[in-house]
Amino acid sequence: MPRYFMELLTRSPQRFGTLLALIGVLVLTPDTLVIRLSGLERWALMGWRGILMGAMSLLLWRLLLTRNASREWRSLASWQGVLVITAFSMNSATFTLGIVETSATVVLTAVATMPIFAAILSYFMLGERQGWLGWLAITAAMGGVVVVVLDGGNAIGSPEGSVLLGGIFGVLTAAGLALTFTMARKYNDLGILPAAALGAMISGIVGLILSDLNSITDVPLWSILTMGLIILPVSFTCLNLAPRYTSAAIVSLLMLLEMVIGPFWVWLGVGEQPTIIMMAGAGFVALVLGVHILRTQWFTNS
Repeated sequence: MPRYFMELLTRSPQRFGTLLALIGVLVLTPDTLVIRLSGLERWALMGWRGILMGAMSLLLWRLLLTRNASREWRSLASWQGVLVITAFSMNSATFTLGIVETSATVVLTAVATMPIFAAILSYFMLGERQGWLGWLAITAAMGGVVVVVLDGGNAIGSPEGSVLLGGIFGVLTAAGLALTFTMARKYNDLGILPAAALGAMISGIVGLILSDLNSITDVPLWSILTMGLIILPVSFTCLNLAPRYTSAAIVSLLMLLEMVIGPFWVWLGVGEQPTIIMMAGAGFVALVLGVHILRTQWFTNS
């Protein structure tokens, strides 16, 4: 680990975690654009993304990010390990299927509901209660997602699949990520990085099994290598480590950047343009969740 990061970790673990999350989100933002440029069908896309991300994530974990590989590996046999593997396998699959199905803005807005699921899971797993303002924010944010989904069919240049199904896939992705981050926060001894890597590989194996031979072999090499070896392993390694040092709420807040920047890259790269109503709905979701997280995590601790 570079010297600056080691010094930051020693001086301020919370800032270190926030920086990790920020790096992870910024690296992740071009992912949707690369998916669009690849032109791959859904199963082959899911297969290559999962296999390559899982393999590279395991390599990064083993070479750079573990001091006791055998202990972390054994932790995967626990129910916590199996749950994280399953959750990450699900969100790896559902995000890919959602982006192929419909507008990037619809899916990424749905994924931005992750703080909602984090709040619910924190209530049951960590005993953290939500006041009436918290539940009001959750309800308002879900209303904004509904607005985006209802107008999603009017987006210009987006895939002509089911907007509702794409939104559901995005919500399932949010739930899987929230569970992964909450588990990382609650169980410090759990090998969260190898668990996420195995989950990604499982989704990749399923994708390759469901693909036909031509779609597996006839792929734009640059796109799958960029996604599988750089964007996904680097971003999710940072994002999965961040809750160990800072709150899951801060990670969730920074994840909202993907909802803003991701569709922007797609708009610039392939001309996929959300409607004014979709942009307003997405902006409303970002505003509501951002204010809620700042209110509960910043001002209450200041």
